Amino acid sequence: MNGLTPQNDDSLVSRQPRRRAQPRGLTLIEMLIALPIIALLMAATMVAIDASFMAYADAAEQAGTHHATRLVTHRLLTLVRTSTAHGPLLPETGATLDGNVITSDHIELIDTQGRLVRVEYRPDEQELWVSLTQSGVTIEQPLLGGVTNAQFFLFRRQNDDDLWVLERGTMDVTVASDQDNTLAIENGDIPPIRMIASTKPRKVD
Repeated sequence: MNGLTPQNDDSLVSRQPRRRAQPRGLTLIEMLIALPIIALLMAATMVAIDASFMAYADAAEQAGTHHATRLVTHRLLTLVRTSTAHGPLLPETGATLDGNVITSDHIELIDTQGRLVRVEYRPDEQELWVSLTQSGVTIEQPLLGGVTNAQFFLFRRQNDDDLWVLERGTMDVTVASDQDNTLAIENGDIPPIRMIASTKPRKVD
């Protein structure tokens, strides 16, 4: 054997460095397929975001209209409860009598300060207006805008002195969103708010 130690066969195998796998990029065909898919996803996302903004704007506008209508309704009910005389008195234009119920587009009363208060609906302007008259001086101003319909119902009765007094007053008001306050992102299809409220005067005799 000439004094040589046998060597492992593996040592005879030449050791060559391994090649690292090169990262594979997108081909042109894959890019052409991916671009329309990405565009569709972005378009769907934008539609969903736009619908979300519209829904929020509509809800905010409706909430504001509802809040304003409730404040005016509460104020009118307070006036009716604390007043001492009520109208309109028949015969008067715009008022009708059915049994003991007067239906009108306005209501009149004397408040606690002795002022004649008149709340009327003006359909041409779609607004509720209030006027205060005292010592021959009348001051009037708009009370609520966007009103598409308003009616007042006065349920009356005769007291012990055979005088007609108000038994119960009811108001029926329909309010739409004010177009002047409509935002560009609103879809303009906000349902109107109808508020019906009724109360009795504290002193009817």
